[in-house]
Amino acid sequence: MTINHALQRRGIKWLLGFAFWTLIGLSFAFQFYISSAKAGLDVSWKQAVGYALGDWYVFALLSIPVMWLARRFDFETGNRVRSFAVHLPASLAFSLAYMLVRAGVGRWQSEASFAEAFQPLLVKTWHFNLLIYWVIVAVSFAFDYYRKYRERELRAVELEKRLAQAKLQALQMQLNPHFLFNSLHSISSLMHQDVEAADRMIVRLSDLLRAALESSDTQEVTLSKELELLKRYLEIEQIRFG
Repeated sequence: MTINHALQRRGIKWLLGFAFWTLIGLSFAFQFYISSAKAGLDVSWKQAVGYALGDWYVFALLSIPVMWLARRFDFETGNRVRSFAVHLPASLAFSLAYMLVRAGVGRWQSEASFAEAFQPLLVKTWHFNLLIYWVIVAVSFAFDYYRKYRERELRAVELEKRLAQAKLQALQMQLNPHFLFNSLHSISSLMHQDVEAADRMIVRLSDLLRAALESSDTQEVTLSKELELLKRYLEIEQIRFG
């Protein structure tokens, strides 16, 4: 994989992530706008979008270290206690970090003091932030599991390809191509001189090829099998040279 291709893939991932968080923010903005209108509150669409995107873009920013932690400390067998011991305090820090960053953004949006912006967040969003943290961890685990599954599939296909090539090479080692082409040429010549001999030679050659294919799946061949292959080989040579 070239550097340019890797950069393009990384850029596409960042764009998809940005689009994902934007769509979530817009959906919450629409819900906030509709509920405010029904409650008789004077909230414009611009304000609803600004507040909702302010919420979810902060989550998007904080999701970067969370996804790194999720990849570093997964819950596979043998790692669950250690991973839980890492993710539990990390989720608390995530919730606190969200409220601090969001209070700073809210102060810029509404020109309120930091304490005025922070206090309602502490009451309303503490548990919701914890939920968002574990959702991000779960989604990261799901994507990582799918990536590993695809890598195993690709490795299996590659191993099957190499096994087929190894079988072909083993067959080529057992059957000399020069011998095979000479046998086919002899059959072609005998068809015009001695049809019975040509027929016997075809049968012997097919038996030899079948035996070679059967023995290509094994790494070791018994002496009796080797002698059987040699016998068929000599029978073909005997028909060729009389």
